[in-house]
Amino acid sequence: MSIAVTGATGNLGQLVVESLIERGTAASDIVAVVRNPQKAESLAARGVVVRQADYADTSALETALAGVDKLVLISGSEVGSRLAQHTNIIDAAKAAGVGFIVYTSILNAQDTPMKLAAEHKATEDVLTRSGIPFALLRNGWYWENFTNDLAG
Repeated sequence: MSIAVTGATGNLGQLVVESLIERGTAASDIVAVVRNPQKAESLAARGVVVRQADYADTSALETALAGVDKLVLISGSEVGSRLAQHTNIIDAAKAAGVGFIVYTSILNAQDTPMKLAAEHKATEDVLTRSGIPFALLRNGWYWENFTNDLAG
């Protein structure tokens, strides 16, 4: 059983990969989907499968997701482009036969007036229409949005 993690070299992506390994998933069963494979060298050294794909490149995403059973779709960081990017990933997952998607959304995505929620709500709608079973991780505001600016 293979599990792909998008954005696997980002803050959350690295934590997800590490958590999967700590919980007993074999590194060779984890596919790190990354834009820059050089940033994933430490993952590859641990046995994680590294595949290159950008959220905007549907063809590369389909290739990266080939043979994947489950996908952890970590929300893109490019506000205003995320719906298109997430749709690309969901479409690629469907084409690749991915059986389950976990998506990092936002609290109350369907109801909140928060501007950032619109792309998450729309992504949740795309997931629903895709027919792929999914789970939503409705994350709150990340602490690093505050702590990254603190003096060290």
